[in-house]
Amino acid sequence: MVPGLGYTISGASLVWVFWKFPWAQLADHLRTLEWNWVALAVAFEVAVYFADAWRWQVLLRPAGRPSFGLCLQSIFVGVLANDILPAKAGELVRCFLLSYETKVPLSLAITSDVVLRIMDGLWIVILYLAITLQIGTHRAVGDVMWLFGIGATAIAGLMLLVLFRRQHAHQFVRSWAARFVNLLDEIHRLGHWPELRRAMAIGSLYWIAQTLAVWALTKADRFELGLSAAAFLLVVKSVLTLLPNAPANMGPYQAAVVYASTFLLIERPTAQAFSEIMFVFLTLPIAVGGAIAILYADIDLFALHRRAREKGH
Repeated sequence: MVPGLGYTISGASLVWVFWKFPWAQLADHLRTLEWNWVALAVAFEVAVYFADAWRWQVLLRPAGRPSFGLCLQSIFVGVLANDILPAKAGELVRCFLLSYETKVPLSLAITSDVVLRIMDGLWIVILYLAITLQIGTHRAVGDVMWLFGIGATAIAGLMLLVLFRRQHAHQFVRSWAARFVNLLDEIHRLGHWPELRRAMAIGSLYWIAQTLAVWALTKADRFELGLSAAAFLLVVKSVLTLLPNAPANMGPYQAAVVYASTFLLIERPTAQAFSEIMFVFLTLPIAVGGAIAILYADIDLFALHRRAREKGH
């Protein structure tokens, strides 16, 4: 059901984005791109995944001490899997690969990935609050972000309860789902304040690098947009691509960029062209990095995905 819903959302998004698409204008944009800024955008985007590997390594330090290299390899393989397979399968693939190559249990690798996504949710809220000091947003966007923020904060609070109050968490679940007690014990192994604080702090580098990548790409396309506008594009894109959908978030990614651009007073044809530029230059180089990681490690991605799904169930 979830993949079907995801493909429906992706298909509808692609129809909306490509309705009366300005192909000639896209060609003009590509001809006039400033490639030094494109190179800088790609460099920042690559740096994003180095920061992601660093914070994952720090978070897992109490539970197996995986190396930075293995974390980075798993992340790049997972990114490629997300670009090829639907429903964000790369998240499971990267956890399985790290668990297979280290002493980190798969359940703990998956839990750590969930913790990182919760941290990302909190950073999205922080970014949005900072953005609203510079950019006025539509009421609908504000309402969605308030709901998102409340949800992210509630989930983070529940996770902290599990991480640091194991006995209370056991009592809470024993009344309705005792089978989760063993999982709570696994989660509790991540409950170390120094590592959580460091991972959260490193998350700031993760989001700053993404913001700079978007900003550099707007400079490459000769937009006079500041860092706040770039952060706004990133926040809207991140929220609207949360749900599992088609490979590489194709459809919702472009639709989110077009939708956010309208609030920055960018004309729709220009926004449509830029959405494709942003999608290609901030997605393709990372997929190439994932392909290199797979070749270097001699991995069969589809077999890895199949084994990950079997283990996950």
